[in-house]
Amino acid sequence: MNSALFIGAVGMKALSKGMQVITNNVANVSTIGYKQQDILFSDLIYTSQAGMGEWWNAQEDSRVALGQTGKGVQVDSVRTLFRQGGMESSNTVTDMALNGKGFFQVTDGVDLFYTRAGNFRPDNQGVLRTPAGLALNGYKYNEDGSLGGLQQVQIDKFATMPAKATSQVDMRFTLGLDANRSENPASPYFSLLGAYDATAAPPLAPGAYGYSQGITLYGAEGGTQQATIYFDKAPNAGPGSVVEYVIATKAAATEDGTTPPAGQGLLMSGTLSFNSKGELADMSAFTPSTEGSKNLADWTPATLSGGLPQMTLDGAAMTINFGISAAGGWQNAPASAADVGVNQNLLPSLGEGAVRAADATVFSSTGASATVLSRQDGYGEGLLNRISILADGTVEGRFSNGQNQNLWQIPVCRFTSEDGLRREGNNLFSAGPETGDMEMGVAGTENYGTVVAYNIETSNVDMATEMVNMIVTQRGFQSNSKVVTTADQMLQKAMELKR
Repeated sequence: MNSALFIGAVGMKALSKGMQVITNNVANVSTIGYKQQDILFSDLIYTSQAGMGEWWNAQEDSRVALGQTGKGVQVDSVRTLFRQGGMESSNTVTDMALNGKGFFQVTDGVDLFYTRAGNFRPDNQGVLRTPAGLALNGYKYNEDGSLGGLQQVQIDKFATMPAKATSQVDMRFTLGLDANRSENPASPYFSLLGAYDATAAPPLAPGAYGYSQGITLYGAEGGTQQATIYFDKAPNAGPGSVVEYVIATKAAATEDGTTPPAGQGLLMSGTLSFNSKGELADMSAFTPSTEGSKNLADWTPATLSGGLPQMTLDGAAMTINFGISAAGGWQNAPASAADVGVNQNLLPSLGEGAVRAADATVFSSTGASATVLSRQDGYGEGLLNRISILADGTVEGRFSNGQNQNLWQIPVCRFTSEDGLRREGNNLFSAGPETGDMEMGVAGTENYGTVVAYNIETSNVDMATEMVNMIVTQRGFQSNSKVVTTADQMLQKAMELKR
């Protein structure tokens, strides 16, 4: 009788713990990043009944557990179910959910914690923090694009991106030039250069060239310059076609107010040679050794960088790419443009090893010209407009100059045993010896979840399951309480036998 009372009481105690777990799950059904708990029970020790007879005592090889009686139930474990929760969208980029395995690492400045609740907000210093004030950890990108050490993620809303001088200009054209509009019998391949006059407005009359295209370039100090490239047909002694070109910027006003030189703003001049199919086969390029000079003796073959000719603007060297480059430098280059004269064969050549891109500039006999590609890699100073967070945890800054820059890398942490994590409240877990090793990796790579910005992960509690568990637990508790009252009645009846 006494054992029945004890077993009923133990059952009520264990099931009350089960109800505690269930009610905690129900209470956190709307808690972001919450992971459902599950309680497991095990039976208590068993005792063998005495007086089983001679048959039991005679067994030597095989005894079965006859006559054992249990002592009730106990809580075996309370485990966490780390299955994925749902996604709830928000309008804040720093709301981040993890889709898959892993945790964000946060710190209070002393200890490290881990969370699935990614509702981070910047404080007055720009540090991304949880509502409880813990800072999100991440890796900051250095200026050279490498990652620095682990530190608190801080977004400077007033961050600036320094200006970058143009270092490469890529331009592709379809040139349909049907006439030689600027002719200079003495220098037929530098007719545009001779006709250019920085003191006139415009420096080249509309009828002096066949096609032009403007492009914005950036100097060493980040200042913008509007450059224009002019094209005109040139004489050709063999099959195919030759086009001369000039690249120039608007002439800057002189400090003393005097008239600028006629060649002010000229950056490069040269020729493009096309075969009979209209494919770019060769080119030449000259740059002035004296700024503002139109004297062909001052124009020398352009320096090649990576097989592409270079020009200089406001102290910044930039390559010009029309879709063809040299493999071994200029071939048969003259000392200056003045040495070319009327002899086409004296123009510098890229040689037989010239590398022609698939999208190189082409010549057309249709008479219609068009710009196929016009881009350069420079930009002015920019202010941080907004940030975006990519699936791999990269925090990308978008600046007012139209450029994007990687600012931070938010890592994802995983453990050998997630079940070893200890709950600390405030949607936090802490790691200990029970979790095993912790690895920190890039979101979206193997075995690491992806980061989903503008979302938070909801609780993974299944209310239907919890309601069923609650009914089962309540019935079990009720049954165990009935055992206690029944055993009490039996004892009471036994006590009455004395009367």
